[in-house]
Amino acid sequence: MKITLAKATKTTPSCDLLIASTFRIKPEHNFKIKDLDKNLVSQINNAALAEGFVGKEKKSFVSSTLGHSPAKAIALLGLGPAPEQTTEIYRRSGGEAYKLAQKRRAKKVIYMLPEHNTVPLFDLIQAVAEGFRLASYKFCRYLTKEKHENYVEALEILLNDEPATEFKYALVRAQEISESVCLSRDLINEGPMELNPEKLAKIADQTAKSCGLEIDILDEKQLKKEGMRLLLAVASASSMAAPPRLIRLSYKPKKPSKRVIALIGKGVTFDTGGLDIKNADGMLDMKVDMSGAAAVLGAMKAISQLAPSINVVGYMGCVENGVGPHSYHPGDILVSRKGTTVEITNTDAEGRLVLADTINYAQERDKPDTLIDVATLTGACVVALGQKTAGIFSNDDALCQALIASGRNTGESFWRLPVLKELKSVIKSPIADIKNCGDRYGGSITAALFLEEFINENVKWAHLDIAGPATNHKCHPYNSTGAVGFAVRTLVDYVMGQK
Repeated sequence: MKITLAKATKTTPSCDLLIASTFRIKPEHNFKIKDLDKNLVSQINNAALAEGFVGKEKKSFVSSTLGHSPAKAIALLGLGPAPEQTTEIYRRSGGEAYKLAQKRRAKKVIYMLPEHNTVPLFDLIQAVAEGFRLASYKFCRYLTKEKHENYVEALEILLNDEPATEFKYALVRAQEISESVCLSRDLINEGPMELNPEKLAKIADQTAKSCGLEIDILDEKQLKKEGMRLLLAVASASSMAAPPRLIRLSYKPKKPSKRVIALIGKGVTFDTGGLDIKNADGMLDMKVDMSGAAAVLGAMKAISQLAPSINVVGYMGCVENGVGPHSYHPGDILVSRKGTTVEITNTDAEGRLVLADTINYAQERDKPDTLIDVATLTGACVVALGQKTAGIFSNDDALCQALIASGRNTGESFWRLPVLKELKSVIKSPIADIKNCGDRYGGSITAALFLEEFINENVKWAHLDIAGPATNHKCHPYNSTGAVGFAVRTLVDYVMGQK
């Protein structure tokens, strides 16, 4: 699919579908669609108003021109009230535009911007293109009867003036970020027999080589040599069929920089819960428990192409938490790579163990000034915030605010939760330094407190618990059912804003 920019002309452009985005109006008013035949516009206005279309967001009106226009069909696409316009509204409109085009099997689509838009044009263009591309995603690898066909071949976004070079770069950003999100979605949607840690490492290797990232992959022998006993314990039951891997991706700017940001992703390719086994319903979606690792790989892919001015390393701690004769047990006392001893009170609190050793290794090897971990870590966070918002925990106010702002820019919702020191007693063990799980109350907070035990004193840290928004089960303008690829866009936006 090709997306381009063009200057609007005084004549109606030739296309299969022309989409005019418009703000909400009062029923007694008419829509103002510039650069189109006035007589045609009048007819469309009358027909749209007769059907009750007034420009509400996600609402549309489509009419064939019956050969009276170079555009075979014209659609009015609502954006809601003009004073409430945001970048995300334009991103959602891009997704809705794609769905309209698919429904009409349109090959060439033109998107007209509304009059009086107040969102910066660069952000607006990127958002529309991003929404359009993301909406076109479908995981159909295993469909044998109902094949998905993408009818749209080209989208043209009409501007008032000649497209400046900087606006063309908005399309580049949209393409790179969308492709990276779709890579993340593909990995999360894949079945766990096909995508175990070893296979995920191979895909990461292919991705790194294709986009110029440095990559190191630690196998089980190297993990043992590095003393990553927490990670290896989680992997122990499945290590024969699904051996663990630690993946390190590295981006370096052309001009040397002292800054290093580390992105750490939880990569549990399937989570049975271990000996504290989940019930059938709880296990059904557990292939998505590697969404954090998928987000890191997607973000690193985009970062490599958009070229920020700082060093970025991405880590993916990949294991399968299975059940078998070699399973780790409730009651085990494990020694982490850091040396901190951990009493295992629940084998289903495995993600924090994988992250703990990975965090320690990343800090020792790369000495980052900023570390951000991403994980589908706790059901407690979903209970607290619902399925559309991720929890964010941090030891640094500025880092936390910057990530929340990046989430707002990209349409990903985050809410800060406290790292309450008063709850440290909940994960204190009488026979080890710390327990891996407390009681049911404040579960997402005690998980963050566990991770904080492994953060070096001088490191700015944020923990993103994406258990809720990692998957989507309802109709959405640009997120398909299943994997969302959540946090890729936020991480990229944050990193690109750093110096």
